[in-house]
Amino acid sequence: MVNAMTVSKILKNSSYLLSALLIAACQPPSPTDEALTTEKSPTADTPVIIDNDSVTITPDHILSIKPSRYQPSLGLQGNIEPIKQTQFVTVHPINVEEILVTKGQWVEKGTPLLIVRRLAAESNTVNSSDISDDADSNSGKPDQEIKIQKDADTIDTKQTEAQDTSANAKPSQTTVNNDTTIKSTSSDGKKEPLMTDAAIVSSSDNEISISRGIESSKPKYNLITIRASFSGRVEGLYVKAGQKLEARMPLLKFSDETKLHFTAILPIQAEPQLSVGQTVNFTAENILEKFTGQISKLTTTSQPKRLMVNVDVIDNEVSRKQLLPNMKVTGRVNYGQIDVGTIVPKRALHDVDLTELQSPPYKPLVPLTANVWIIGQDQHLKRYPIEVVEYNPSTEQYLIAGISNDSLICLADLPLDSDGKKVNVS
Repeated sequence: MVNAMTVSKILKNSSYLLSALLIAACQPPSPTDEALTTEKSPTADTPVIIDNDSVTITPDHILSIKPSRYQPSLGLQGNIEPIKQTQFVTVHPINVEEILVTKGQWVEKGTPLLIVRRLAAESNTVNSSDISDDADSNSGKPDQEIKIQKDADTIDTKQTEAQDTSANAKPSQTTVNNDTTIKSTSSDGKKEPLMTDAAIVSSSDNEISISRGIESSKPKYNLITIRASFSGRVEGLYVKAGQKLEARMPLLKFSDETKLHFTAILPIQAEPQLSVGQTVNFTAENILEKFTGQISKLTTTSQPKRLMVNVDVIDNEVSRKQLLPNMKVTGRVNYGQIDVGTIVPKRALHDVDLTELQSPPYKPLVPLTANVWIIGQDQHLKRYPIEVVEYNPSTEQYLIAGISNDSLICLADLPLDSDGKKVNVS
């Protein structure tokens, strides 16, 4: 049995060793470095004696600090989506008169997509007994065009009278207030222009109410042409010609797949490490190529408290050919300066699930919290919180951060009540 003086000598010698190791830390670790003690080592079965106020271990249970440099980084994971996308839904009950596009079709801005008619019986401002069910006299031609400007602050309404093809004189006019609503917001929350010939559809959460007059001998609703608010592809078409729809029913989904992004969710603690403009390198499932993105927006949520990170994909030949909406991607963003961590075997880590690190890139999305047993300069044990940064499959070792340079790591598997007990070395 070795007394406390022996432990002091070990700690003193370890301090000299630590100084030399810290100097060596200025250089990258050599690939010929000997592997540290692993789970296959005989020390894993070496008995440990635990008393009321002390723990007796062997020198093989003591691991000196072995430093290694690393670049701090965070993992980002999400699904590829078009930056500009919108879904049209009905605000009032309508009848789908005509479908002018097909699913998967690419159309330019302003292209007619659908022709619909609002069902008059659902009007909030007109008594249903005053509404005619007769066919409109404009032969399917839209009689209005409403364009919502991009800032959604101004609305230009241009009204033209439908041409009367008959020889009869123009009938007397009755003006009816018809409150309708347009919503137009893209997937990233920015307001986008929405072009329709009348406003009874919705494409997002930002409402603009419009009152307009309708000319007819009896109150009735004219045909409405829904147009593309930007150039893009018809991603989803949910209706058929002749179909009647209630309020809040989807019509079609429309997106511009040439400009892509993804959104990752991180703990709120990551916010100080990130900023708009940082470069993100990422990969997609089942694709060998690597892609580049840039953080475009950081948003915090209140409940739960989290950080949403928007990453715009850098548009180039590789991304245009390989990336598609709904692809799952995983990337990393570097932050801060080069730091120094400690290399340890798995048996040094406690209270952590390391499954995430067993496959490329062998790094967690965020550093994993774990505990290690350390022996302080006062020769007492302490259960110390650290972060697991990376796994090296070739050496089966882990890189951790948070250990001070004047400490030693105890590899023994100790009960929780060992915290604070004095260490004896036999």
